[in-house]
Amino acid sequence: MTYLEAAYDVLRAAKQPLHYSEITHRALEQGMIVPTGLTPEATMGSRLYTDTKEEGSSFVRVGRGVFDLAKVRRGGIEEQVHGINHQTRERLGQLLHSIPAKRFESLVMELLLEMGFDESTLEVTTYQGDGGIDVVGVYRAAGLTEVNAAVQAKRWKGNVQAPTVTQLRGSLQVHQQGIVITTSDFSSGARKEAVAPNKTRITLINGEQLIDMLIRHRVGVVERTLTVNALDEEWWGELLNVDGQALTDAADVHTATSADSAKINPATTSDAAQPRLASSKSSARKPEAITLFDERHPVKNWKELLVAVCTVLTQRRQDDFAAFGQTLRGRKRQYISTDPEKMFSPVQIPGTELFVEVNLSSGDILQLANTLLEGLGYPVDLLVVHMRQP
Repeated sequence: MTYLEAAYDVLRAAKQPLHYSEITHRALEQGMIVPTGLTPEATMGSRLYTDTKEEGSSFVRVGRGVFDLAKVRRGGIEEQVHGINHQTRERLGQLLHSIPAKRFESLVMELLLEMGFDESTLEVTTYQGDGGIDVVGVYRAAGLTEVNAAVQAKRWKGNVQAPTVTQLRGSLQVHQQGIVITTSDFSSGARKEAVAPNKTRITLINGEQLIDMLIRHRVGVVERTLTVNALDEEWWGELLNVDGQALTDAADVHTATSADSAKINPATTSDAAQPRLASSKSSARKPEAITLFDERHPVKNWKELLVAVCTVLTQRRQDDFAAFGQTLRGRKRQYISTDPEKMFSPVQIPGTELFVEVNLSSGDILQLANTLLEGLGYPVDLLVVHMRQP
């Protein structure tokens, strides 16, 4: 498994946030990863930190070095797609337990072929006295690395135990990599035996991982693409933005008014105290970047500008940002919250469990950015907004 795959399985089993060192410890204990360097904990922390900065990451940072699985907010078509995919996984698991044992071995061989194993080397073994080896083959990565694999395929309902791992290890030839694939799972003894010191390591793939691999490599699974037409809310929002009124798809339409803005920032703020615009303040134009703490961040619209400001501030002062940000609210919604249900158009702030309301006029977005900077003790002129040229 990759470090991120191992982290996902560990956090899913733990059902709570963990420090990356604890994630590494559990992954090593269960034989999920085989480190090639001397600092697997540092590698795990680096991979997780980098991944959380990507859009759509499966992970979120919830503290210094502490990570959790991202809570995906779905609705409408997304929820239906998620349900279909979940049903496909369940059906795959049922089918894996239903096919004959020999056909299961052939399925494993087909999976290895789709993963890049040399077709001329793949073979389902038929001879006796092979120590339980069911499939053999050679994998060549870009013509450089060659892995000679021997696979045991176990279509079992009960967990695979340590003796199975020991038996496979004893049957391996020189420079042969042992792999056990099962439709069930592995006992703790089997996992410990697979990574036992001073012994050839055995790769273990359980039922959930097998299903993931079948889906990823499209073995017995087809990917169907449907075209769905959806409104570009950001485009319409800019087009219909008149006198500070922003388009919203919420049932209870909210208009950003001066009274609402006062609740964002109770203090009276002069124009001179507003974030600086590198050119005209016209709301008909869009920003192309911001400069904050002397770092430039490209953005495409006002929504991305607000998310970018929040991202930079949480990277520097996440706890303070969360405490102060969640005190900011309008008449009917919060502007920063861990509960997106309290918002009209929430967007998750990368690397956190916080959401920010983006259904605001350009003027209110600038005022909210101003309030966040002041609330954290920063001068608002740290933020410079660069506008697109007409």
